[in-house]
Amino acid sequence: MTHADVALGLILTGLSAYLLFGGADFGAGLWHLVSRRRRDQEVIEHAMGPLWEANHVWLIFVVVMTWTAFPPVFADVMSAHWVPLSLAVLGIVARGSTFVFAKADPDQRWYPWLFGVSSVLTPYCLGSVATVVATGGSSWLSAAGTYGGVLTTALCAYLAAVYLIWDARRLGDTTASLRFRGYALISGAAVGLLALPGAAALGVRSPLILLSAASGALSLALLIRRAYLSVRVTAGLAVASVLWGAADMAGLDLDAAAAHPAALDVVFVALGAGALILVPSLAWLYVLFQRGPGRPAGTAADTGR
Repeated sequence: MTHADVALGLILTGLSAYLLFGGADFGAGLWHLVSRRRRDQEVIEHAMGPLWEANHVWLIFVVVMTWTAFPPVFADVMSAHWVPLSLAVLGIVARGSTFVFAKADPDQRWYPWLFGVSSVLTPYCLGSVATVVATGGSSWLSAAGTYGGVLTTALCAYLAAVYLIWDARRLGDTTASLRFRGYALISGAAVGLLALPGAAALGVRSPLILLSAASGALSLALLIRRAYLSVRVTAGLAVASVLWGAADMAGLDLDAAAAHPAALDVVFVALGAGALILVPSLAWLYVLFQRGPGRPAGTAADTGR
């Protein structure tokens, strides 16, 4: 395994973490936009509150890692796709600002609206760029780019609905939990209908796509059985497999694009030192949040497994 292989693996790991955690926050913003029930919106805001900004550390990691490990790739992507990437950054800023401002001035009705719209804009733009890069296309407005943007947004919505089921139960709101279960079933079915035909049309032949399909089908079965904790694992596996399967078809000449091994050695050492602080801190933040106020409510028939 070369330095370039290790660097690419780290980038994909960071992208997976951003999709699984930050992507779920974007999906929660979508449900916040379409839901007309204030109680559902309160559950979403409570679930996002402690973690929503911390999740962007994964995006920062991916950007810095790509810039230092594969400078030519970084330059090509940024120069060719600066419009959608700028829109994605604008969406991140607008989303974070309106999430805070809505708390300070709840009478402004356009804050929640802008929060929801920007939560859709960012994953759409990032997904469209990622798909174009993976398929060797040229424009994020192409059919492949549009497909990638829609699929990424749907994946985020699906993850958010799956996660919010348990968050609602922790707050003792079984009714909201059942609504999010319905959202998860609908968005999960939509993702399945989008992912498999799209993978075939784009020529994705990675076995990871089959793993994603199997994990997605199992997730729907677990949702029907109300195994709300187990489905978090299978849903995450289904979503991450799509990302790794798409990366498998990119066909980049890693060794030619990679920085000098001496430079990568320095990057790996710095990354290892930073991870000793960052990873335990984030893990502890998640543990504290899960131990926070709110007890899962429900009868034996509604118990998550």
